[in-house]
Amino acid sequence: MLDKQTIILEHNQIERKIQRMAWEIYETNHLAENLILIGLESNGTKIAKAIGKILSEISKIEIHYGHISIDKPKGFDSDIKLECPVSISNQAVILIDDVLNSGRTMLACMLPLIKQKPKKIQTAVLANRNHKAFPVNADIVGISLATTLQEHLWFEIKPDQTMLVFLT
Repeated sequence: MLDKQTIILEHNQIERKIQRMAWEIYETNHLAENLILIGLESNGTKIAKAIGKILSEISKIEIHYGHISIDKPKGFDSDIKLECPVSISNQAVILIDDVLNSGRTMLACMLPLIKQKPKKIQTAVLANRNHKAFPVNADIVGISLATTLQEHLWFEIKPDQTMLVFLT
């Protein structure tokens, strides 16, 4: 990425954040029989899997996974593809991504979900920036940061599976 990077969260901190996020999801959905975790490719999908693993350990809720592929820079003009092996109609859906920046990508990804008429949609992000151009807020947040518009927040999983959140 850029030359000047600051590590905001290291691997063990991210694991604790993901565990706390899983517990928050469980607390707000403890009566559900099923939950569908939809990750935004590709980091959101990896975070969804990590959250789902914890949910499976702490609850009897049946966890299903799906993912959305989108060209993030294109946003609404992207060819948005939802893939989910189960119907999301009348189900609780958690839309998961690594970083919530302007809200444009998250809002664009809600469009194919809404068409299938879920019971509810919640949003979960590992890191939330406080600069929104669209009215999208995360229901479950690992860390919330006040950054400048010039700063960039990003999540990386290294080949050895070490996870880091950077600010540049």
